[in-house]
Amino acid sequence: MTKGGGIALGVAIGLGYWFTSEISVPTDANCSYLAAPATDLAAFVGGVYCAVRGTQINEPLIAAFGSAVVVIHTLQYMKHKHKKVPHGSTRPRIRIRN
Repeated sequence: MTKGGGIALGVAIGLGYWFTSEISVPTDANCSYLAAPATDLAAFVGGVYCAVRGTQINEPLIAAFGSAVVVIHTLQYMKHKHKKVPHGSTRPRIRIRN
């Protein structure tokens, strides 16, 4: 497997895992994405380290593991923890009443 092959494999595994879990887990279930955002940050940093290091030492499975972790935790953060801004707005709207 090539150096980039491990990363691509990990991205595919991460996306597959993400979509499978989103479809199969009930919305009221106690899931890992309910943990603090710091958990996702720590997993992201560790995943990037594994992906980069696995590529450097020519270990595609380590790179695949790292990139899968990055994909999963990035998607968890984006879907369940990121505060969404109303469409077409760059800041919250505040109304002042007299």
